Amino acid sequence: MSRLRSMTNKIYSKIVILLGFVALGVGILSAYQRPATGFELSTYAHTPLLFWVCSCFAIAASVLIVFSTSDRRSRVLGGWLGGFAMTTIVAVPIVRGYHYLGDGDALSHFGTTMDINAGLMAMSQSRYPMVHTIGSVLHDATGLALPHVLLLVVLTFIIVFFVFVPLSVRELTGDTTTTYLGLFSGLLLLPLNHLSPSIYIHPTSQALMYAPAFLFVFFLLYRGRTWRLSLLFVTLAVFFVMLHPQQAANMVLFSLTIAVIQVGSHVYYGDGFARYREWILPEATVFAVAFWLWVQNLVAFWSSLESVYMIPFEETQAAETTATRSLSLTAVGGSLPEVFFKLFLVSLLFALLTVMLMVWQFPQSKRWLRSRIHSDTMTSDGGTVQTNVKYIFYGLFAVGALFIIYLVGGISDQYFRHLGMLMVFASILGAIALGQILTYLSARYSLPTGRRAIAVFFVLCLALSIPVVFTSPYIFYSSNHVTEMQMSGYETTFDHQSNEIAFEDIRSSTSRYGNAILGRDIPSEAYYQRDEPNVPDRFADRNLPAYYDGPAYLPVPESDRVRDPVLWRGFRFSHEDFAYLDTDPEINRVQSNGGYDLYLVND
Repeated sequence: MSRLRSMTNKIYSKIVILLGFVALGVGILSAYQRPATGFELSTYAHTPLLFWVCSCFAIAASVLIVFSTSDRRSRVLGGWLGGFAMTTIVAVPIVRGYHYLGDGDALSHFGTTMDINAGLMAMSQSRYPMVHTIGSVLHDATGLALPHVLLLVVLTFIIVFFVFVPLSVRELTGDTTTTYLGLFSGLLLLPLNHLSPSIYIHPTSQALMYAPAFLFVFFLLYRGRTWRLSLLFVTLAVFFVMLHPQQAANMVLFSLTIAVIQVGSHVYYGDGFARYREWILPEATVFAVAFWLWVQNLVAFWSSLESVYMIPFEETQAAETTATRSLSLTAVGGSLPEVFFKLFLVSLLFALLTVMLMVWQFPQSKRWLRSRIHSDTMTSDGGTVQTNVKYIFYGLFAVGALFIIYLVGGISDQYFRHLGMLMVFASILGAIALGQILTYLSARYSLPTGRRAIAVFFVLCLALSIPVVFTSPYIFYSSNHVTEMQMSGYETTFDHQSNEIAFEDIRSSTSRYGNAILGRDIPSEAYYQRDEPNVPDRFADRNLPAYYDGPAYLPVPESDRVRDPVLWRGFRFSHEDFAYLDTDPEINRVQSNGGYDLYLVND
């Protein structure tokens, strides 16, 4: 009877998996057949509902299969279904033909890539040249347009994150079920909080997506040193430094802290020199030296370090920043608690899980100081698994301390970058904590009960995380979609501009588009005569020609016409303001292509 039930469950599982893949294919086709034709304020709203229904069904089916069957093949296929479905969601801008994504830093990084590809900039001239160099090489190798290639680079790094979070969990636990927990933990994309780490070209974001691959090799090296692993670790470490030195600093602290404690514990207990072949200190030192050599001439790194050093002598501006943003959100119908809930609730849950794991494991930490912990723990499948996570906590303390320094010091939004790195660890350790919870629930009640509870937890977390994969009005942001019409409009403007006339910006930054089109070496004076170009709020009630001392260019991409009047409810600019530009006789529209307009404000 049990054998018949098992065969029936396998058949049902295969049917659900097949339906999941079919649904995902239908969803992709529906999104592909509805390409973006203009600026989209929300990627979610403009992508067909059928796509979201199908992709969410596929993810739900994945969770159902993984946590409802013990058949190995079905669970593997279910895991692949979930990973493929989340990858498809992340790839929506590519599927729907977005020209580019990211209208701030991402445009400047586009310009850096263009300069490196054209031979106008050497790799050594960039603080973090890896993303740009990879994009340049792929552009030459594939012949694809550079904006499209950079979207593919973003997707590739995210796939790396999806793959290596569960692999890192498996290396630390050896437990198959916990590995699946790591898979779904990775699909939540916890490090990307949109307050700095985001889903477009942004080297710190790509560094966060790369971090689990680096950690995976570090865990392998710690478990057993070989010359091949040492060489691989050093190679990945150098790559990390050149990918983003600020995030590499976190990993330098992490690896050196663990290496020093490892050596110190061996020496303290009198067996250090007998076990020197286990020491990872040489590799960690090479990593630190490579980092030091690279940042020697990086002004931005040293200015950031100076900011940290001056914290005791300066007043923090964190509270002022928070208050300002809170007032702005209230004016457009939102609130900081609401945004925090949407962006950080799932991250907070995984942070708490990580803390719980640390509290659970640390009572045995003295045993680890005597010898590396490989304690047998009962798994949810009824077997035993060797856990080897306690040494990570010491390195995590060092990384956490750096985050607290930035947070207490109120150093711009840099702390959100370091929070992103902490969420990399939380993705891994939170999954391991869930594995412990699953083991407890299985022993206290039953294995099916424990699995159902974990499945419900992940379905809720995914339901909260998928709406914030992209920026959108849901979190009071626009999509950061950059259309081809906007790019070509700015390009035409730069080709025909008078150098005697300065630019004034509404929301979109002319200098950012200048970075992307003309390259990074063009000084800001090429666009602006003042340090901070601006258009006065509610300018329909002002006399713009009299407001400026001389003639001025006023670029108006389609995104500017939508963001303030629609998304931010006319917070600074309304529909009447843009209509005014076409009615004032002293303001002439001198260029238009349907997605971009250029006005000349006469004095």
